[in-house]
Amino acid sequence: MAGNTPLVVQPMIVGALVDLRGFTERQAGIVAAVELTGLTLGILCLISAVGRVRRSSFALLAVTAIVAANVATCFVTQFQWLLPLRFLSGVGAASAFCISSSLASSSSKPENSFAIMNAICIAYSGVLTLLSSSILQAHGLPGIMLTLSFITLLALLVIPWISPEVTSAAPAGVTHAAAKVPLAIPLPVFALLAMMLLLYTGHGAIWAFQERIGVAAGLTEQAVGRSLGMSMLLWGVGGSLLARLLSLSLGRIVPQVISLGASFMAVLLLVFGTTPVAFATSSGLIALSWFYGLPYQMGLLAAHDPKGRAALAGTMMSTAGMAAGPGIAAFLLVGRAHWPIGVFAGICYLCALAIALPSARSVARVANLRAV
Repeated sequence: MAGNTPLVVQPMIVGALVDLRGFTERQAGIVAAVELTGLTLGILCLISAVGRVRRSSFALLAVTAIVAANVATCFVTQFQWLLPLRFLSGVGAASAFCISSSLASSSSKPENSFAIMNAICIAYSGVLTLLSSSILQAHGLPGIMLTLSFITLLALLVIPWISPEVTSAAPAGVTHAAAKVPLAIPLPVFALLAMMLLLYTGHGAIWAFQERIGVAAGLTEQAVGRSLGMSMLLWGVGGSLLARLLSLSLGRIVPQVISLGASFMAVLLLVFGTTPVAFATSSGLIALSWFYGLPYQMGLLAAHDPKGRAALAGTMMSTAGMAAGPGIAAFLLVGRAHWPIGVFAGICYLCALAIALPSARSVARVANLRAV
């Protein structure tokens, strides 16, 4: 939950900076971009330390950086001083991701671990999204910052349960040599990282304009917010729980086809459907396919590196895609026509599927050989 903070609360912080602190939309956008940059660069700098530094050290860094940045943000009103604070928050989130990705990747069934982790984070996101307007109205931006700080401090309670170093367990389908993969990026891992970049570029393009698409379909801004929040809370959590329930019963290939194929159909329905019903249906399907497929995609990365470095690199590529997607979508937007964004996202999903399938077949083949 602490690691997902920059992504979860970003829309709320941007709105509060504009409405309550008097920042321009451009300034608020820069603040959000700086925090996401802190997350991306933090992962890039810390990734080589995974497996060599005690996980409790990552946990303390995460809690200290996030809480310090959030508390200080309550008292800072100048734009230039806010930037390093939000960058520090991003670095703390990166440290939290180091722990969660390492623990999940080193488990014997990483798909299950990532599914549970995603379900908790999505539920947290949905609840906080629904409560944020009331918190901001009653307590302003400090209310959100202190709420996030309190949630992050709760992480201190679980530090004694975190194993200090990477276990020797290897996911199903991983050879002994693969479990000791060096930091140099093998070709299969490089292809999967490209897949994550494409996937989240498509997600980022749609997510940035999904509210505008709903308004164009005839919904009020409040109705769009409720629809998006409930989609994440119900369909997003449901997708992760479905992945946990099915685990590898469908193998590694079929889940990729289901997830990315459903995402492709959902974005086309989103931009070519012109009714509130079409918007609600496509929003739910997007959340379901997004978070059903994510555990399997992260599982493929974990299969190549149980220490979690590949999964962390995948997270870094996903944040880079989430940052690149809105910019590309803004360039493609012509007037009030949103269909080019949906077509672009659909192409990203199909290309991601084409890249993911060979890796899924390779991991599945190794697993079958080991079973024999």
